[in-house]
Amino acid sequence: MSRQKIVLLLTVFIDMICFSMIFPVLPYFVKELNLSDIMVGIAAASFALMNFLFAPFWGSMSDRRGRRPVMLLSIAITFVANIILSFTNSLFLLLAARIMAGIGSANISVAQAYMADISKPEERTKNLGMVGAVFGLGFIIGPVVGGYLKSFSGEGSVVWVGLGAAILNMINLASAWYSLVESNQNIDRNSKRSINPLEQIIRWLQAPVINQLMWIFFLYVTAFSMMQITSGLLWKEKYGLNEKQSSYVFALIGIVSALSQGLFIRWFTKRYTEKQLIISGALLMGISLALIPVPGKEWFVPLELILVALLAFGNALITPPLTSWLSKIAPVQSVGQVMGANQSFASLSRVIGPAVGGLLYPIWHSVPFFVSGGMMIIPLFLILKLKPADT
Repeated sequence: MSRQKIVLLLTVFIDMICFSMIFPVLPYFVKELNLSDIMVGIAAASFALMNFLFAPFWGSMSDRRGRRPVMLLSIAITFVANIILSFTNSLFLLLAARIMAGIGSANISVAQAYMADISKPEERTKNLGMVGAVFGLGFIIGPVVGGYLKSFSGEGSVVWVGLGAAILNMINLASAWYSLVESNQNIDRNSKRSINPLEQIIRWLQAPVINQLMWIFFLYVTAFSMMQITSGLLWKEKYGLNEKQSSYVFALIGIVSALSQGLFIRWFTKRYTEKQLIISGALLMGISLALIPVPGKEWFVPLELILVALLAFGNALITPPLTSWLSKIAPVQSVGQVMGANQSFASLSRVIGPAVGGLLYPIWHSVPFFVSGGMMIIPLFLILKLKPADT
């Protein structure tokens, strides 16, 4: 593996650790600041909103100015955000830190575009799968590190969480500065500049094939996020799991997804097209989502664990092939913009999915899972309409 790929994967890995370190800490920290429960949601929503606004901005900027400067700038912004977090003792500073972190961490589209730049067409799915793998590993490790560092910070403080993340950001910035060279050979400094995420989303939703792939990704993320918000409740109320046990199940999802994207996807890409992999992934996800609430309590092990493992495997069969497909059909001067628009569109689904799941769960605990499983029929319909020439 080339040094460029290693450094890029390390960059994504550290980015994800820093991003997810705050997850287990935020609810407790908000309470320690004597803030209301709703502020947990507002702090999380402010982060997601910045992701929505800046994913297409960073992607478009990397098409105009290059991938390297955008990656460096976004990492630097995240560093400042974590310094602010270290000394947070008020709602104002907490929101400022989360907003800045949301802006800086919206660089995943640039990382995907960078990997697409340095990959041969036949290797893009495999290499983008590796990006997804380290993304997943960072998501598993980050909360553990964050929880551990919080124990040293004391009541009403996250000083070591913020400083720990800031140190990792510095390492990230240094390695990217010295090792990442510009990968975009089609920089278009005259391309239209837009800071309106909806404008870019609407633009690419009007492009043939790109529009269908973006809708497939949107629906898949919506269905998956419906499961994320309601599965903890299901596992607690129906199966008697506590928060720690539920976190192990989520860790299983992350591990299977990371291993699948990092190891198995390269084997599949040699034998199947992106279209075939996405169809298989959508089928697996649809079936496993719908069946998650079905096993009885005595069958949680092994049936429920098998279902969530299949769900994670289905996820791995969708994300890398779909992003690879997008990178191949996007105009060469707009790869970052297309990736950014897709990520921004997906961030909307991360708002819609939990909201819908939360509304459906009180009706009956199985409803969100049946609905999310049924939703995966739509991506199947969309992708089956694509002609072989489109792939």
